Amino acid sequence: MVYYIRFLKPPKFERKKVITKSSRSQKTIFINALISITTDLGDDFLAQNVDLVATWVHGVSHGAVDQVSLQWQAGSRQLQVSLGPFAEEKMSRHPAIVEIRPQDTKEDLLGTKSTPLVISACSAPFKWQSDPAEKLILRNLRIQDTGSKLKIWEETGNSIARHIWDAALASIIFLNEIIAGKDTSMPALSHLLRTPREKLLQAVELGAGCGIVGIALATMLDSCQVILTDLPEVEEIVSRNISHAHLMPSSSITYKNLDWEDPPPNLCSQPIDLILVSDCTYNADSLPTLVSALDRLVRDSPEALVLVALKRRHESEAIFFDLMRSASFFSVQTKVQLPTQHEEFDQIELHCYSHKLAV
Repeated sequence: MVYYIRFLKPPKFERKKVITKSSRSQKTIFINALISITTDLGDDFLAQNVDLVATWVHGVSHGAVDQVSLQWQAGSRQLQVSLGPFAEEKMSRHPAIVEIRPQDTKEDLLGTKSTPLVISACSAPFKWQSDPAEKLILRNLRIQDTGSKLKIWEETGNSIARHIWDAALASIIFLNEIIAGKDTSMPALSHLLRTPREKLLQAVELGAGCGIVGIALATMLDSCQVILTDLPEVEEIVSRNISHAHLMPSSSITYKNLDWEDPPPNLCSQPIDLILVSDCTYNADSLPTLVSALDRLVRDSPEALVLVALKRRHESEAIFFDLMRSASFFSVQTKVQLPTQHEEFDQIELHCYSHKLAV
């Protein structure tokens, strides 16, 4: 499993008294934060040592103002971050950003052999003599081969609904391999994404969370129209991520609130070509509703393919596959490896479903 740097306490400027060599008390400024390195669900912590670099980045020029080396130690649950001291007269009214990344990682590159074990984090901007940074984290990711850049904001608190999940990263890596012609394990999906089109490809993501998979598709694939859907509580962060997206010239992204129990018949103005579902099977109670929503959408768009990515977390997820078979969905499947600690790998499953036999 991939591990994510998160802010338990977002960075802020703090004034503290320090004792100088001449034993005099002097007020100086520090940037303080508290971080953790944890899984997508926040249920486990990185159990090996990692050298980190914390950088104060100027929020306008984006140049490094100060930098400090840190070490996350195996068995830790949190790590204090402190940059400084700084003289008060040198404080700027411009916003500051704190970036924390592994010392040996220059960028977070998503690829079959390049995805880092620890995903870096940037804070939201904050200023001297103001509140701490918002409880958000910016992930600056780049997709291998295409070079497409993703700027994805996610919450840094306990809400898993507005986080990046491992299966989302695997979906992006796999879609990139399909688009690049490097993976042909799903012929129908390869044909859909690689064949020149006379009309825009219509894609819908269910349970989009922060929207990373649908946004990634529109940054990698030209001439596609992506609709991200989820419950109202994610709309704000998804809208922020859409506004930062670097889309292909003829591609577009919109967001719509969607209740799986009542998907509207006019969700998409054209028949849907592709439905994306990433890490939505962890809650067994919601699986009948999810499958029912997929069945209704595909009945309205009989040619649609459904790409489901998941990391098995418990046995009850097997219900999903039984329900899909009962709804007359046929599938092919493959796996994408993601790094986990101690130089091992996690297997993320990808299933391509259709109401047709040949997928």
